[in-house]
Amino acid sequence: MTPNNALEFKGRMLSLTRARVVDADLAAITAQLRDFARQMPQAVIGMPIVLEADAPLPLDGVLAALREVGMQPLGVVDGPLADAARELGLAVLPPDTGATRSRPAPAAPAAAAPPPPPPPPVAAQRVPTRVVNDPVRSGQQIYAADGDLVVTSTVSPGAEVVADGCVHLYGTLRGRAIAGARGDTSARIFCRRFEAELVAVAGVYAVAEQMQGDLRGKPAQVVLVDGKLKIEPLDW
Repeated sequence: MTPNNALEFKGRMLSLTRARVVDADLAAITAQLRDFARQMPQAVIGMPIVLEADAPLPLDGVLAALREVGMQPLGVVDGPLADAARELGLAVLPPDTGATRSRPAPAAPAAAAPPPPPPPPVAAQRVPTRVVNDPVRSGQQIYAADGDLVVTSTVSPGAEVVADGCVHLYGTLRGRAIAGARGDTSARIFCRRFEAELVAVAGVYAVAEQMQGDLRGKPAQVVLVDGKLKIEPLDW
């Protein structure tokens, strides 16, 4: 009698956030992580992290700081952190995690039977867009899981709107808006009147002090380009 399998292996694409350490000062790293978590609590919780560094650093301390704010360190990029990561049981990933390595295909047997026809495609289940018509007041947080968020009114200072997909704001954004909360780098924020305290896409964020440009008070969109946030005019 053949025993049942104890494991099933399934391929899956996982959105990872790569954090590159540019200053090995553990106190500075901890302070920045705590500030990040305070600014974007919904985006930080459960965020899968891969660390990268150009020089050795106290990896166990950095891991503790990441876990303290709710992030999930999964591994490191191969380099100065690799040996320490292996000792701690973390994965060591190649520098270019997006590269696909080709493998030679095995030779087909001489009289192989034709493969069975593929099953008919199954339509993916659509996640409804969450629509909020009331003003989002200070202290409130609105979250759209696995989809887009539409707010037809104002987002007040101290309020936060978060979506795993895009965020559409048809009123004034005076609070915080976070798109791609689970790592979707193609997500965007669309805003009719841009006066934000903070915006973020896939964990990359900017605060009000960094956004004092000509687009304040005007229609704008926030998009991630080459890992950097861009705030662009929107012809509403």
